[in-house]
Amino acid sequence: MAQREQVALDDAKAILNRIRQLVRALRTFEKQAQSRYGFGAAQMFILHVLYQEDDLSLNELADRTATDQSSASLAVGKLVAEGYIKRTTHPEDRRQLRLSLTPKARAIVKRSPPAAQERILESVRGMRGTERTQLMALLDKLLAGLPAADGRVPMFFQDEERPARPRRVTRTKKS
Repeated sequence: MAQREQVALDDAKAILNRIRQLVRALRTFEKQAQSRYGFGAAQMFILHVLYQEDDLSLNELADRTATDQSSASLAVGKLVAEGYIKRTTHPEDRRQLRLSLTPKARAIVKRSPPAAQERILESVRGMRGTERTQLMALLDKLLAGLPAADGRVPMFFQDEERPARPRRVTRTKKS
């Protein structure tokens, strides 16, 4: 193997290891959130975002969590059902729902560490503009070599709803 090819291989291995470290940090946070609080990193991230800026619409929350509206809706639905988030109608526009934390959720957020996603966003915000642009371009190039995605941006480790399978129709014989 030529020296140039070996350097490229070594660099690829080093990059893969860094990606593994990133995924491991995210998974570790996911496991800790599950074991300590009973829900995952996606839900914890939402709670932290609402703690910082309460009374958001679902679209505003999706924007703050850098995800799509359907993924945010799925996570919020679970948190509403478990009593961590309350939905109220906007006083001036009754069609609009607003999301806010319940006292139960506020107590959890106060004693929990920042979500891994918050730390990533904070780290990226701390980069110079040229570094962020360079990082996005390089990640796009890396992703171009992977199987095509559907364009959605789900939250990390969120269990996505599976489309309902068509029901099998059992036909009975007529006599």
